[in-house]
Amino acid sequence: MTTSPRPIPGSGSDSEFEPVYTPPAWYLQNQSPGPAAWPPSATSTAPPPAPPVGCKVCGVTPVAPVTIRAHQGLILMMRWQTFEGPFCAICGTALVREMTTKTLWQGWWGVGSLLFGTPYALVSNWFAHRKLRRLQPAVPVPGRHQLPLGKPILHRPLAYVALIPLVWAAWLITSALTH
Repeated sequence: MTTSPRPIPGSGSDSEFEPVYTPPAWYLQNQSPGPAAWPPSATSTAPPPAPPVGCKVCGVTPVAPVTIRAHQGLILMMRWQTFEGPFCAICGTALVREMTTKTLWQGWWGVGSLLFGTPYALVSNWFAHRKLRRLQPAVPVPGRHQLPLGKPILHRPLAYVALIPLVWAAWLITSALTH
């Protein structure tokens, strides 16, 4: 570190000095370029666009940003399971099928779940499925695997468990109206 006396302008006295720091040469040689000035000037260019984000499961593009939900109704409580992210058509459809089937057989077992939770999850998954159907088919990325599609929802036996609470609710409403 070197300091050299320099008179302070306007002080009128030569005895006062302002220390000046000169960094050593080795520091100046190893110095990395500093951060860009903020705010950026009008002549600066915008940062390059981010690389395309692939599917959260398999990494392929094109993807759609969707939220897929499963709802489990308990007697006095509710439980939610949510998958957010960009998904390709195959992985997203596989998740929609699995989560919708779970909701159909586990979602109805509570009053709040019967009235609000399960219908919300089913409608939300329906909108997610519509978004995913519009995607172009993707080419798989080597070394990464897509989720297996599995059977469609109506070909899964657990999906028909939903008929039990629906028949029960219809019976309660019918018996209340007729008596």
